[in-house]
Amino acid sequence: MNQKIRTLSGYTAILLDIGVILAAYSIANVLRFNTVQIHIMTNADYVALRWFIILTYIAVQLFFRTNTDFLTRDKLREAYLVLKQYIIVSACVMAYFYLMKLGGEYSRLQLGYFFVIALAGTYIEHLVLKKVLQQKYMTTYAEKIVLISDSHNIESVLEELRKIEYLSIEYIALTDKDMTGREIGGVPVIADMDNMEEIIKNLPVDGAFIYLPYKDAGNTEKIMGWLNAMGIKIYLNLREYGYDFGQKQFTSIGKYGVMVYSNYEYEIRDIVIKRIMDICGGIVLFIFMCIALPFVAIGIAIQSPGPVMFKQTRIGKNGRRFEIYKFRSMYMDAEERKASLMKENEMDSDFMFKIKDDPRIFPVGKIIRKLSIDELPQAINIIKGDMSLVGTRPPTESEFEMYKSYHRRRVSIKPGLTGLWQVSGRSSITDFDEIVKLDCEYIDNWNLRQDIKIILKTVWVVLFGKGAE
Repeated sequence: MNQKIRTLSGYTAILLDIGVILAAYSIANVLRFNTVQIHIMTNADYVALRWFIILTYIAVQLFFRTNTDFLTRDKLREAYLVLKQYIIVSACVMAYFYLMKLGGEYSRLQLGYFFVIALAGTYIEHLVLKKVLQQKYMTTYAEKIVLISDSHNIESVLEELRKIEYLSIEYIALTDKDMTGREIGGVPVIADMDNMEEIIKNLPVDGAFIYLPYKDAGNTEKIMGWLNAMGIKIYLNLREYGYDFGQKQFTSIGKYGVMVYSNYEYEIRDIVIKRIMDICGGIVLFIFMCIALPFVAIGIAIQSPGPVMFKQTRIGKNGRRFEIYKFRSMYMDAEERKASLMKENEMDSDFMFKIKDDPRIFPVGKIIRKLSIDELPQAINIIKGDMSLVGTRPPTESEFEMYKSYHRRRVSIKPGLTGLWQVSGRSSITDFDEIVKLDCEYIDNWNLRQDIKIILKTVWVVLFGKGAE
């Protein structure tokens, strides 16, 4: 199972369990005394007992790791594990009473009510939480997978993988037969061995599941080389392979034991902190956008009547399409005039387009570009989750379609408002391969400290205009 989903569901369950424990304690108090006994609820001994129960419950969860299969276990196993947890907690509470000689200080009936209510409440809460998380993470955020196999095994493997709710099998590629344009089990076959590399690099997928016989070891290694260069996560059905691609992690998908090869594997704690930083930073940028909006709108209306906002489809994480927002800085016919200006492109290839004194930019547009004000509406993309504060810059669809396999790796993470190559020269870098190299360096060595450093450098570059043209 996806490590992020598993970890988040486990911690969410613990937090909600604590809420159930506190609610059960209060309800038990009312049932025992037929009224709310505030003096008992706030009594130091009772407060200490509540904290002891909560801390003991957390310790039992972490020590016995009872939430490792939280999303996949059935109702019977759920009931067994919840009962097991509260039996252990009850035993610890009795030991606490005995050691502290507090047996006569507490209402045994109230504690009995508490454990029954907490037990039932936790079980119901777990069932509801699993239902919500399964709908949210196992459908909305299901991993998009391309299944690579041969014609002999494809149907049985597809049938098995479809039992796994957190995977979405989007495409099929076969190594031994050209069935392109046909469907197997309702899933389109999009490639064979001859065109697989070219087709897959343009697919919006998060990973590839490879199930090939050992006799296809040569093809398997070749395919893994392509996928690794693209930054696509590899799920390899374990047989006798010993390839060295990226970081390796053993896991299981259904009944298959697989080795996951991935260019990167980040700590869930750091990912959560990064998302919090994105939301906070996005809100700040959104406020600045609102302040700048009336002034920018007036300037645009005077010099180039038309929409204030510019919207364009860009390529996000793992090939996903999204609409990026900017303040419009070019004349309305800018896209039509681009073709005639391609010969003046300062970049060493057509993978990116940039020219000095671009005639498509009107005067106010030059000012807001110089100050990077035109980028402020991307706060919307950051808050929505399409982008991050720091990442790789999202290419256009036409640029992405020209990418070579190793270029695709730069979109294997969420795109950012700024990034390593922007603060390493911004407009001065003209070699696209150098940009890709810097992006891959960022991906391979990502950490929160580096993000903070890039944000601070970006502020410096924007304020002093270094490299911004």
